[in-house]
Amino acid sequence: MPSLEVKELESDRMAEAYPLIRRTARASPDRWAKFGRDLAARGGGVLAAFAEDGRVHGVAAYLPVVSLKHGKALRVEAIAAFELGHASLVRNTLSAALDQLARQKDCVAVMISLDAKGLSSSRSRRRRSWESLGLTAETMEFVRYLNDEVSDPDQPPAEQVRT
Repeated sequence: MPSLEVKELESDRMAEAYPLIRRTARASPDRWAKFGRDLAARGGGVLAAFAEDGRVHGVAAYLPVVSLKHGKALRVEAIAAFELGHASLVRNTLSAALDQLARQKDCVAVMISLDAKGLSSSRSRRRRSWESLGLTAETMEFVRYLNDEVSDPDQPPAEQVRT
């Protein structure tokens, strides 16, 4: 099994991730590089999964946000992975790294925005593969809560709710 290391993708290495992201984002190389710089300026960035040979096999562009529904969350604007075979090693590794990063940034959820094409059917293989990571489809933004209990931060615990 290959070894992967996930770390921030430096702005001068954005072009290395472009082959993975171009189809997902339909953006030019210049727009992709500017997007990465803009994310970094706003407190976000780009995580990359590097193989032992130093090549980028996965990428996730993220930004911490405040969501009305979810509270503080790590929004993943673009994610792509190059997988060998049917195992989702790169995507699983990126997913775990995103969870860890979200916790470091005091987020309660990870929100991944995906192109809706091929995701609307509950029998969609693409949709099931994302759900296998613990994400659920809420619109076409998949959300994974980082704690076991989903709760409304503005509501007191159930035993304290008065009617």
